[in-house]
Amino acid sequence: MKQHGELDGKTVLITGATDGIGRALAQMCWQAGASLILHGRNPQKLESLLSTFSEGLSGQTASTVRADYSRLQEVRAMAGQLLAEVPRIDILVNNAGLYPSKRVITEDGFEECNQVNYLAPFLLTWLLRPLLIRSAPMRIVNLSSIGHRYVWSNLHASEKHPFYWRWVAYCRSKLNIIPWTRELADQFREDGITVNCVHPGVIRTKVIRFLPVSWGASTQSGAATVFRLITDPKLDGVTGEYFERYKISKPSVVAQSTRLQAALWRHSLRQLGLKQKES
Repeated sequence: MKQHGELDGKTVLITGATDGIGRALAQMCWQAGASLILHGRNPQKLESLLSTFSEGLSGQTASTVRADYSRLQEVRAMAGQLLAEVPRIDILVNNAGLYPSKRVITEDGFEECNQVNYLAPFLLTWLLRPLLIRSAPMRIVNLSSIGHRYVWSNLHASEKHPFYWRWVAYCRSKLNIIPWTRELADQFREDGITVNCVHPGVIRTKVIRFLPVSWGASTQSGAATVFRLITDPKLDGVTGEYFERYKISKPSVVAQSTRLQAALWRHSLRQLGLKQKES
């Protein structure tokens, strides 16, 4: 008989769950007793993922939600579905990501890599805010990258700059994750919600095939870093931090900028047509 685990009775939402770290993390959370809400853009891959789960504990469930993050209307529809159907979310893992082959401007008018990796999770988390607050205490974990250390911030570069290098676009999107995480941590501090971000390591996912490296750790190794962030009781109350693998680390000077944090927040709200909620 399956034993109770660290996440028994918890509901975990994992975005980008059909491949790589998200898929491995889903299996870890299931084995730990969590009920799962699994996001992907491909319905066949979502069904295939569901078929891999062993028999769960009494009351343990796994369901799916579909949205293409390159279409923000689908992100809004996904959020609406979750708000209507899900009573609580104990853990949100913003894992979905893209490494582009070229510059693509989406139908929403944004560079695709930054939209998928940053703007879409920003929008989803914003729209789910009432549910997240009702679910507190809960944890949010955002996936960043050590690559953020090798780029500078330019809030308008992705759409307007004539030069495009996909490595820079990817790293800038992951740079944005860090000040966003810090801002969310500040805003949720009194609500019993912790928000942290993590570089899970250089992992052998679909992304690495295009990166300027030829090695990497397993997806299970990367997922284990995220699993620790969502389960370790020693991290209760730890918020606004950037982790590299298992340790809190100082991000780049750019990522630590409170000026960038405030400017990025305002810029993102304007891009998405959102208005700051009154506290």
